[in-house]
Amino acid sequence: LIGATAAGGTTAAVAGAASVPFLAGFTSSGVAAGSMAAASQAAIGNVAAGSTFAFLQSIAATTVIGTALPVAVAGAAVAGTAAAGVMLHKHLKKKKGKSGEDSGE
Repeated sequence: LIGATAAGGTTAAVAGAASVPFLAGFTSSGVAAGSMAAASQAAIGNVAAGSTFAFLQSIAATTVIGTALPVAVAGAAVAGTAAAGVMLHKHLKKKKGKSGEDSGE
């Protein structure tokens, strides 16, 4: 259970980080209107090749990062981590109760 909790937490962190460009407005179909990415692009004007903005848009356009998938994976990982944590807590509480009963006899 500890391993499941750690794995879930790691998955949530990685997927959460991967979802940042999508949430900022870098999508697989281009910069989302009205997003932070759109505001940045308007402020930059002509986007230079190799810039951070160009890199983020390239990643979003050519990978699953430009979709809602990382957001969904992060949400599922958080839910799984929470469930594993609850199960671990119940297991440890039950184990502690049994060891207390054994020592009292």
